[in-house]
Amino acid sequence: MKREEQPWAHSGAEAISPDCIIFDVDGVLVDSKTSYQEVIRLIVEREWKKAGLNLDARGYSSELNDVFKNHGSFNDDYDIAWALLNIAFSSGSENLSEALPSPAKIGELFAPYSGECAGWMSKAARIRFDIAAVRIWGQELYTGAGDEPGRWTSDKPMLKSDWRSLPLPAYIYTGRDLTEWRLAQKTLSWQDFPDERTARIDMGIKKPSAEGLEYLCRKFGHERPVYFGDTAGDKLSYDEFGRGWFAAIGDIIQDAAVRFPDVETALRVMLNWDADTGV
Repeated sequence: MKREEQPWAHSGAEAISPDCIIFDVDGVLVDSKTSYQEVIRLIVEREWKKAGLNLDARGYSSELNDVFKNHGSFNDDYDIAWALLNIAFSSGSENLSEALPSPAKIGELFAPYSGECAGWMSKAARIRFDIAAVRIWGQELYTGAGDEPGRWTSDKPMLKSDWRSLPLPAYIYTGRDLTEWRLAQKTLSWQDFPDERTARIDMGIKKPSAEGLEYLCRKFGHERPVYFGDTAGDKLSYDEFGRGWFAAIGDIIQDAAVRFPDVETALRVMLNWDADTGV
């Protein structure tokens, strides 16, 4: 990271003393941007066509993805597909090319709302598509069904070190359920990472919320975690938690006080850890 882009040296945070590390998974430990964006696109296109509407455009874009991920209500990618379908349907147009809003319009539409999107989406859009059905098909696309390989096979590890080599006890706070976490473990070669060190959506813990951070710290006796996340939902979860430190990974959270291009850089700079030697 170039010196002029590095807020760390001027933040006063170099004297940190964390007692554990908590990772988000997607965009932090696992590069799944391509796979999940492809799943969202396919869901939108399939459901639009299935509803008897005119599929004349691609169902998703990286520009839309940036807007959704900068809003704290969309940590779950299947929620994005569901919300986008209902927003497009609410336009009244049968043509997807006309029904899909621009990124700027999505940002304006979402500005008044916060919290879990299912709680406020009916105020922002006419609900036509079923969230449970969207989730079931989306997970089949990602994990694979029958002879069809899942999109997860294109994911890549962003941290190529064994979890035991990390400088502090490590934990996971993810929007994945157990099935998808198992796939992330394969991607990372962390199959032996203990399940008890994870907070997941199938445990009833959903971002944005401090609940996952509180659960892990309470269970293992920590007070000062350093939490690595890449979306607004991660930052909101940390802000609600109110202890320790947060570092944004990647470029989605543009206004983050502390931001790094990747998790290895963050670990090296914040904790003086060498990925090659594990010390």
